[in-house]
Amino acid sequence: MSAPGIGKNSHLSLPDFASVTKLPKPIKALVYLIMLAVITVAGIAALAAAMVVIGQLTGAFDVFSLIG
Repeated sequence: MSAPGIGKNSHLSLPDFASVTKLPKPIKALVYLIMLAVITVAGIAALAAAMVVIGQLTGAFDVFSLIG
């Protein structure tokens, strides 16, 4: 008896870069812009989280006073 889902094809998969390079130029540009936007948002979120953690550790920024 195997666990459910083992050996089944996934319904959702991310395309590899080889398939993106075969797209027409305008669609390829949109794919790259969306990827850049996702990476930028993730970077800004990581930077904000680091600022909150450093602020909490040093006592310069109290996030709990903003929440409550």
